Amino acid sequence: MLEGWMLQMFIRMAVVCGCLLIGIPALAQKPSLRGSLASVARMAEQAETHDLTHLPTGAKVEDFVEKGLLVRLTGNENYSVEGASYPFVRPAVKLFVERWSAQSRTVCTDGLVVTSSTRPINEQPSNASRRSVHPTGIAVDFRIPTNRKCRAWMERTLLALEGRGVLEATRERRPPHYHVAVFPDPYTKYVAGLSAPVKKKAPTNRKKKR
Repeated sequence: MLEGWMLQMFIRMAVVCGCLLIGIPALAQKPSLRGSLASVARMAEQAETHDLTHLPTGAKVEDFVEKGLLVRLTGNENYSVEGASYPFVRPAVKLFVERWSAQSRTVCTDGLVVTSSTRPINEQPSNASRRSVHPTGIAVDFRIPTNRKCRAWMERTLLALEGRGVLEATRERRPPHYHVAVFPDPYTKYVAGLSAPVKKKAPTNRKKKR
């Protein structure tokens, strides 16, 4: 009897543990700026979902620019581009850069600085992941500002957008920068939803009680 009771308890504990383990992936996806294999995988999966080409050379980058598949980050009063060999990104990424940098002006008075965007495979740094999405044009790097308030604002908004599933962001250490992969379709739909007119409820013809 004792052995049977212990076996039943073991089975119950296994079931409970199984239920707990099912919840672990959801916790693992909690917005975070820490780099991880899971974060790299989510970026790579989005590139695959959007059927994006990993551009092998600079010549192929230029070809995509001519076809309108990549657009130039020109910089404006809210952001500048410094050190990017190929200052081109997917249209949705440029939309993100321009919107986010404009929103940052109230806190980041010096403006944001883009340090890298599209990088072809043959010009990736030696420490780059094989699954990096820089060659697809959906990734953009930002310099980490020295201004503490600006830095806190950037991280807070990146985490909020990551929580909405429209991008994946990482705070890299070597060299220090924010690496942001924008998910084209989700982000475009997110922005469209912000500008969509609010539907008013039709008035109801309810008779007042006398």
